[in-house]
Amino acid sequence: MRPYQVAVILLMGIVTYATRVGFIGVARQFELHPLLRRALEYVPVSILAALIFPAVLAPAGRLESPAGNEYLWAALATSAVLVTTKRPWLAIVLGVTSLVGLRRLM
Repeated sequence: MRPYQVAVILLMGIVTYATRVGFIGVARQFELHPLLRRALEYVPVSILAALIFPAVLAPAGRLESPAGNEYLWAALATSAVLVTTKRPWLAIVLGVTSLVGLRRLM
């Protein structure tokens, strides 16, 4: 790796860290409105959904038929296991296993 690439990566890390620490430091000085605080609790879930849904619904870059989309069926199986058992590790293991099995079948 070239020295300027290492420098860019380090600077990006510093900027990312500084913005997060800065926001946390400023946010602690102010009392957030309860509605805003409650809304901010959903940010991680919405970011995760924004990352997962396009990959599940359109794995090839375009919307696919649900019948032939093994990612969708594996996601549904994973969600069902998570909702019924409330054990994320079990849902992840069974989700990956179901995806591997569906890929071999389809």
